[in-house]
Amino acid sequence: MRFGSVEFFKVLIKTVLAIFFFVPLAAAIVFAVLFFGGKKELDETKAENERLNSDISVLVGDRAGTAESFYDIFEKSGVSYSDLIKEINKNKKLSSEDFYKILSEAGISDKDIVNIIVKKNSVGAWELYEIMSNNGISDTDLIRVIVARNSATAEECYEILAAAGMTDKEILDYINKKNGISSSSPSSSSSVPDDDPEPPVVENPYAALYPDMFVTAPRSYVREDNTIYLTFDDGPSSNTENILHYLKMYNIKATFFVVPQKNDTCYKRMKAIVDAGHSIGVHSASHVYTDIYSSVEAYLEDFYTAREMIYEATGVKTEIFRFPGGSVNDYNEGVRGAIIEEMTRRGFRYYDWSVDSLDAEGANWTTMYNHVLSEVANNYDKKFRSVVLMHDASERTNTVFVLEDIIKVLVNSKDRKYKFDKINNDTTPVQFTGPFA
Repeated sequence: MRFGSVEFFKVLIKTVLAIFFFVPLAAAIVFAVLFFGGKKELDETKAENERLNSDISVLVGDRAGTAESFYDIFEKSGVSYSDLIKEINKNKKLSSEDFYKILSEAGISDKDIVNIIVKKNSVGAWELYEIMSNNGISDTDLIRVIVARNSATAEECYEILAAAGMTDKEILDYINKKNGISSSSPSSSSSVPDDDPEPPVVENPYAALYPDMFVTAPRSYVREDNTIYLTFDDGPSSNTENILHYLKMYNIKATFFVVPQKNDTCYKRMKAIVDAGHSIGVHSASHVYTDIYSSVEAYLEDFYTAREMIYEATGVKTEIFRFPGGSVNDYNEGVRGAIIEEMTRRGFRYYDWSVDSLDAEGANWTTMYNHVLSEVANNYDKKFRSVVLMHDASERTNTVFVLEDIIKVLVNSKDRKYKFDKINNDTTPVQFTGPFA
């Protein structure tokens, strides 16, 4: 092929076309295949991220996420259960009691909580016991919880330990060791050894006080979720009649934790409370915190005085009570545990609250109205119970003014079907701390 000939130019033209058209076309095709394949993977990854972000936004937003969504995110993260709990405690400063309360109010039973702990951490019964013991839970408290939850008797608990292979001496020694009690042993100078020594007797320092102040706790408790318990402290007062009027108007039963006085007017008002079908419980006799919480003996004396006046006026030997200031306050820190242990031993149940009306702080009508309705609605959506703290005291006139308006909204609510009830002897307590928290 000669340079400059017709054949030369034909070859030249074909070469140019190949370089400027066919090669880019082929490259474009290859690029398109790679691009769209990568785009598909990118789209799938993006969709997954969007789904996870959506789940996360639900979890951290106003609406609660589902357990499944959280677990899905948690599994993909590779975070350990220990790290998760540490992070929760780090950010929220949650105590073990607070964490227990969250789980319990979410409707998770004690049995489920223990099952999760044991399953996730491969904890055996003895190891779980050691965890509880090392965290300040005494054998007595632990046995009480087991008995209350399982309706077990002392004999049944003994049978469990005996069936596990423990002798009587081993059971006593183990309990004594955990509680710092020295086991009694025969004198080394005795010529005749005692083959069957008497077990050490641990005297309760409060057992001799008011021996008749003792009730039998129910074998099981009733927990009514989405239920509102209206409670009134500090009465009866000049407002009692008006409170009873509004409750009767809407056929609602409530609970009054009273501070009785030994006079005819107070006795008539307490009887009116009981005659109307409401529950009545002890709040205190004096309501003087420094006196009531000066010692366990002082608390028992105050409680006994108040309970006897309630009985004289109404014929009711009440089994429920509310601590002045709640079970956790600045005045009872030094004696709180001992009082709770002694009152529980005697079969009494104490009730705190989950909704504060703020009337004790002098809140006005608007503040009380908005706060109570908001908190009750929030609890309902979470399937929590609402134990509403209000006060039946002469100076709490705003409580009377707002009561009917609050009840009217709750009774006529179309979005939420509220139930009302009084606190009965077998109502599962709402407590700031403890097995019923």
